[in-house]
Amino acid sequence: MGLLTPGSATAGTPERGARHHSPVVLVHGWMSSSLPFLAMNVSLRQAGYPVYMIDFPGQDNLVNAAVVAEVVDRVAARHRSRVHVVGHSMGGLSTRHYIKFMGGARHVEQYVSMGSPQYGSVEACLLPESGGGQMCHTSRFMARLNSGDDTPGPLRYTTIRSTLDVPARATWLDGGACFHDIPGVPHALEPASAAFIAAVRETLSGTCPGRFVALPPT
Repeated sequence: MGLLTPGSATAGTPERGARHHSPVVLVHGWMSSSLPFLAMNVSLRQAGYPVYMIDFPGQDNLVNAAVVAEVVDRVAARHRSRVHVVGHSMGGLSTRHYIKFMGGARHVEQYVSMGSPQYGSVEACLLPESGGGQMCHTSRFMARLNSGDDTPGPLRYTTIRSTLDVPARATWLDGGACFHDIPGVPHALEPASAAFIAAVRETLSGTCPGRFVALPPT
């Protein structure tokens, strides 16, 4: 079964007998797909979450944010519920754009990023703008995304990172958010990592797996 959208979202229903929770949308990162999320999908379904996984059409954050908007809005309407969104790497930036500029705050219950370069990446500056270059720390996309309040709306924000990712401060959101570091997981393996999956499940249950930090907006 699945939810068909331009982003080719696929759905998994909760396991029989599991307690039902708000739905979860899993958003992959740069040059990736929904496949690395398969283990997390299974784990969350076993815990009672309806799960939807997106496959993006390309590497443009603005295009991908529109896909996130269509999927999350449709999932929210289908379940008559707000939605948890978990984004890996660039997927966390597309999701933040949707929340901040496309009305997503009214539909999202929790925003969880994994290894997302919230203030940009130097390496991305070598990429074409529509091919991942929007993640460059000096790009117009990043400047607009990080202007004003980084954590708008009534939702909860959590950032999870590996110690092998970009420096911790580059992943912290201004305003108020939960921050959690996990040692030694390669960036590409984060969605399938047992430690990341456990941290996501703890976060979705309403607990901060790390520390809560409130920073003044930039």
